[in-house]
Amino acid sequence: MAIYLAERENHARLEPPQPLVIPPSQIFEGLDGPWSTFNLRVGTPEQDVRVLVSTSAPQSMVVLSEYGCTEKAMVNVPINCKDSRGQLFSPNISSSWQDQGSYDINVEGRGFVGSLGYRQVVEVGFETLGVGLGSAPKFENQTVAAFADALPFYMGVFGLGTQPVNLTFLANSTSPSYFSSLKTKGYIPSLSWSYTAGAKYRLKQVSGQLIFGGRDAARIQPNNVSFEFAQDQDRDLVVSIQGIYSNSRSLLSAPILAFIDSTDPLIWLPESACVAFENAFSLTLDSASNYYLLNETQHSTLLAANPSVTFRISDLLSGGQFVDINLPYSAFDLTIKYPIVEIQTYYFPLRKAANDTQYTLGRTFLQEAYLTVDHERRNFSVSQCAWTEDALIPNIISIASNSTQIQDLPTRPTATPKPSDNTMSKPHNPHMSTSAIAGIIIALVSLFAGIFLCIWVFVSRRRQKANSEPLELKHESSSTLGNLSEVSSVVTSVPMVELPTNEISYEICTEGNSSINRIELDATDSVYTATYVANERGY
Repeated sequence: MAIYLAERENHARLEPPQPLVIPPSQIFEGLDGPWSTFNLRVGTPEQDVRVLVSTSAPQSMVVLSEYGCTEKAMVNVPINCKDSRGQLFSPNISSSWQDQGSYDINVEGRGFVGSLGYRQVVEVGFETLGVGLGSAPKFENQTVAAFADALPFYMGVFGLGTQPVNLTFLANSTSPSYFSSLKTKGYIPSLSWSYTAGAKYRLKQVSGQLIFGGRDAARIQPNNVSFEFAQDQDRDLVVSIQGIYSNSRSLLSAPILAFIDSTDPLIWLPESACVAFENAFSLTLDSASNYYLLNETQHSTLLAANPSVTFRISDLLSGGQFVDINLPYSAFDLTIKYPIVEIQTYYFPLRKAANDTQYTLGRTFLQEAYLTVDHERRNFSVSQCAWTEDALIPNIISIASNSTQIQDLPTRPTATPKPSDNTMSKPHNPHMSTSAIAGIIIALVSLFAGIFLCIWVFVSRRRQKANSEPLELKHESSSTLGNLSEVSSVVTSVPMVELPTNEISYEICTEGNSSINRIELDATDSVYTATYVANERGY
């Protein structure tokens, strides 16, 4: 007779995955300043493009090869057009491109950078996408928007938004964001990221930094200020600017709420604040371009004066904790190129907002600010960047998932998942600790020792009884076994043990229950099979 007993399952605690550090391209480029870019791997076979980071975009955007460097995009096409736009993407040579049609990136001022007046028609497709040069996984069915126009976007963007792109015009088809895919597929410990734009003017040119699931403690000056998400998912990273100061002069008459967004390079403030900047820095607005352009004399004067600007930000309009983010004049010392202006010139990255929905701290601000966003806890932090030599030695700290209640774990800065050779990379495989494996082995040995001891005791008892009493054959229907299933919903089995063929009635010990279950079977064969059913406690 064969008896299959349940083996109780031990669930070992799995170690969480490491933060994913995305290396920058090491190139500073852009139409409106020297910005640190990142690489995207798009399509099948991969096409490498360089893009800027957008902290608000739900999708990635790339420059379309068909028209991106033609007169349809700009009247005078630069000689180095392809390289200046970060290289071009051709859907026609990608076998994985799934065309979804042409659409606007926002509708009636709502959606991605809609409040800033951006308008852009894009070719939308579902495509295979990876970020970084081989350092991060690729995912299929990512929403990619291809465009040709040189304005308002000159280079593509990599979006950090969590919300899926909802193509309501395609019967509510949705595609998860790359960031969300990293978490759901187990590549990062939490739905969080950290980003700073980098600063070409600092040290020996400090590139931008992008980390999924963690932050770099070496890059920040720590503070205790925490910011809650705003309710508007299109403008969620909102801070209160309690004051703006330069050389003891106040440049903001009253506190305002402003959105942090790296998509746009400018700082958008109320008109009164812009007038205060004009007076403090001798700025003049160019009506043709709507930029504060600087001639050589103005530029030299500002360089010599080297004024700085401090933004005091808080989660509250007044009172409470605050953090000061100081920007030296070097952060504002930018150049602008064709096709925005005909001749390259210096400019000051400030813009008069039409209303309070346009108040924005753009990419210029994030040269000196370090942003860490935790979507699981719906809060974020803003810190002043550190600019010591030690700041260039990474100290990556993991941000644990809110559901695991695990404290932040120090991790090696070089630890990043290795992608597979497949188009869809496999997720990070967590492993059991040595103590967990040892515990499982001990538990299994103890379990089987107890099982076989129980069997031996009852077999011996029945043999003794058989030697002293006549054998009585009992035959019962299969309902005897069926009744056992009423005491539990767990049915499992153990290795076969053959009992003597003259045994037709036997008893089995049930773990965690003081009672003895009797099972009587038909003795027509020399081997019997029974199923052990665990009790209701799950043993």
